Amino acid sequence: MILLIEPDKAIRKKLCDLLSRERIIGIDSVQQTLEMILKFKNNINVIIANIRPLRKILSNQIIFRLCQKLSIETPPIVGFYKKNDEKIKKEFKKNNKLYRLIEYNEKDYSFPGQYIQAIKEVYPELTADIEKAREVWLKENEAEDLVDLRKWFEEEDFLEIIENSKIGKPGKDTEHIIPSIEEMVAEKAVERKETEGVDKEKNYKKMYFELKKKHDELLRYVKELIDSIKDTDN
Repeated sequence: MILLIEPDKAIRKKLCDLLSRERIIGIDSVQQTLEMILKFKNNINVIIANIRPLRKILSNQIIFRLCQKLSIETPPIVGFYKKNDEKIKKEFKKNNKLYRLIEYNEKDYSFPGQYIQAIKEVYPELTADIEKAREVWLKENEAEDLVDLRKWFEEEDFLEIIENSKIGKPGKDTEHIIPSIEEMVAEKAVERKETEGVDKEKNYKKMYFELKKKHDELLRYVKELIDSIKDTDN
């Protein structure tokens, strides 16, 4: 059993998904950590923890004291930090040199391998499929990168501009833009089919950057469409 300590529910789920073959209990606080140790005792094989709650846990030796009282061994611990935790990481390493730390980076496609390897170093019996974890990681990150255009329109106030404008049929300046958007969407669907069966590990980064490029181009075309509509109204 793995105890995963992470306050952010979405991140906690992503980390759990990478270890789908293991039984994982996700929690978000120091208090819940103590409750789970008290409840499951020797059944906890490893603790994976965000550096912020982990720092609190180690600073007052609270886990060690509880395990000592329960007459059980303290589970091995793997910590992770985020980009904005650099200062905390430096301080943590000075006081806790024995603990393995890895950086949680949603844009790093090598993270699943680093994550699984770090856990295996302290818990060799870990049951994990690195290839499957990479596929899950890629799929989740691709989904996050895709933009709901209507939501984006609303956030950028473009939807209000379009709805409030007196627009009939698109002008000549905008006719080339709509087919371009449709063509880009179609190309993306074809590209995804063509990449199936190709060595996934070698193509993860390529697929991501190609998707990002298409996404950026799509947003640029949409902005051009809005600007053209505004120009024809004037």
